[in-house]
Amino acid sequence: MSEQNQLPPAAVIVTHEVADFATWKTHFDGHEGARKAAGILGHHINRGLENPNAITVSLAVSDLARAKAFAASSDLKSVMASSGVKSAPTVAWVKPLTEHIVWDREVPAMLVSHDVANVENWLTGYKAAAAIQKQAGITGQAANQSLDNPNTIIVYHQAESHDTLKAFVAHPALKDAMQKAGVTSQ
Repeated sequence: MSEQNQLPPAAVIVTHEVADFATWKTHFDGHEGARKAAGILGHHINRGLENPNAITVSLAVSDLARAKAFAASSDLKSVMASSGVKSAPTVAWVKPLTEHIVWDREVPAMLVSHDVANVENWLTGYKAAAAIQKQAGITGQAANQSLDNPNTIIVYHQAESHDTLKAFVAHPALKDAMQKAGVTSQ
């Protein structure tokens, strides 16, 4: 999805560790019908750089109540257990604010969460810093607002290499842009 299209009303970001990615992915793919029935519009999967069995799945949601019922269902818990999920999932229910993701190929990515003083001011500052992102080699991005804590933002950035992402985090103009946008946490 992109901002040219309507963003979904909600999304969920789930992080957990699995015993074996291939086994987990087979079970995950086999559960597509149940996700669709629960109002899940699509998904994006990321694997950890240091631990490829650390999985983060972002799921676009059309109906928050149905998606939360699905997340709490015994069916999902059973599938997660049989797929080899080793750790309790970390779940972040979010409202998508902006999205320009690279969908046509796999690219390295990172998730960053921080607190902000005011979401609207932060979003204005984030959009104003697009040139910094582009100069640093960021090729895709999404910004989400936590539904549990409206002053928490979860940003997703993509680039052609992990080194590019690491350099972006250290970019000299980034800290200043974040301060101007009202970021209040590390």
